[in-house]
Amino acid sequence: MRTKFGILEYVLAQIRARDVRCVYCRKEMNSIYSGNHRDYATIEHLNFDGPFHWDDGLKAEDIVICCGGCNSSRGVKELSQWFASPYCTSRNINEDTVAEPVRRYLRRSGLTTAGKR
Repeated sequence: MRTKFGILEYVLAQIRARDVRCVYCRKEMNSIYSGNHRDYATIEHLNFDGPFHWDDGLKAEDIVICCGGCNSSRGVKELSQWFASPYCTSRNINEDTVAEPVRRYLRRSGLTTAGKR
């Protein structure tokens, strides 16, 4: 079975098992929608250049799980731009405090402070 993005269910299950807290703010998330979108676990595409669908080359390493609040706040901003936003600065969210899957993506993409695009 696949999700609406074509992600294989077992791959998404592995990602959800890895990301039990928001990869950005480390908040515990609800896996079942409870009416408060900020606390809901959402799929986050780290790479806004795509691909966005599994069949087009989307990779598990470019997907993380974050809370609805962080996902909504980030919108379509590059991570480095979002880290400088009041939302992140007030919550101490930056390239050093995010979960390891996000730090690996930043290093792989050359988006760390030393190599910002």
